[in-house]
Amino acid sequence: MSVRKRNEFLEGDESEEELENGYGSEAEEGRGAIANKRRKLDDAEDRSDDDSRFDFSHFDVEDEEDEHFAQHPDDEDDANLSAGDEDEPNSTSTKSKSKKPKDLLAYEAATRKLQKSGVIYLSRIPPFMKPQTLRHYLLPHAPKSGLGRIFLTPEDPTTHTKRIKNGGNKKKTFTDGWVEFFSKKEAKLAVEKLNGNIIGGKKGGFYHDDIWNLKYLKGFKWDHLTEQIRAENAERTARMREEVRRVRKENRAFVEDVERGKMVEGMERKRKLKGEREGGGAGEEAGGEGNGKQQMKFKQKKAKQKEEREKVAEEFKLSEGVRKKIF
Repeated sequence: MSVRKRNEFLEGDESEEELENGYGSEAEEGRGAIANKRRKLDDAEDRSDDDSRFDFSHFDVEDEEDEHFAQHPDDEDDANLSAGDEDEPNSTSTKSKSKKPKDLLAYEAATRKLQKSGVIYLSRIPPFMKPQTLRHYLLPHAPKSGLGRIFLTPEDPTTHTKRIKNGGNKKKTFTDGWVEFFSKKEAKLAVEKLNGNIIGGKKGGFYHDDIWNLKYLKGFKWDHLTEQIRAENAERTARMREEVRRVRKENRAFVEDVERGKMVEGMERKRKLKGEREGGGAGEEAGGEGNGKQQMKFKQKKAKQKEEREKVAEEFKLSEGVRKKIF
């Protein structure tokens, strides 16, 4: 049996149309050309999609060089990112280098602050004026920077006790002092304005009519003052240490002398007891000798004289002469 290659039921209409209109080869060729053209366009679009990065339409040298040196925007972004990544460690390293430890920064700030500071000297402190009161009177003359440390020399304890015995006030007084200003300019202006003038304040105040005695110390810093105080304290402690060492040495020598005396007394006591045991006279002699140091006795051999040596030599010669005669 022959196998049917075509379906007659599906192709019935086409066969009828072909029979009615007739078979046209040109139409068939046109259809085939259209189909081939569509297929070629589709293939070209696929090829253009696959090879969109490469354009072989232009073969001029200039275009190739331009394309060679032209850079894709995505590549530019990647390059910028890579450059940023490379710059990041450098930036961090520079930041780490620029950063300083807090202790060093604090030290530098303190040194700068110390260089700008100034110290004034008060040769006389008004009676019974305390450091807080002195700060109260000087603070308006340092409005911007302010005041630093204040040191007042206290009164000598002997004069203080003498004043109290004579019926004086028991309050503490100070002889002189130093005040630190955080600004040299303000310190100089305060000295120029206040030196030789009255303290002022309330008219009925205790220090109203007292006079300022101020002097600006050029090139003097607070460290110099503390250095001087430290030197005085070190000198005082050195003197005390030397005094303690001398007293200890004297005590040690005294104790050694006492122990040596006890030892000598014990030796004399034993010597007396030994003499008493041997006999009364011997004991007295031993007791008398015990007062002095015990002397050691040595027996020394007498040296041979020259005559004795010559005599021995002559005897030796005679013995040799007799020996020669015999033999």
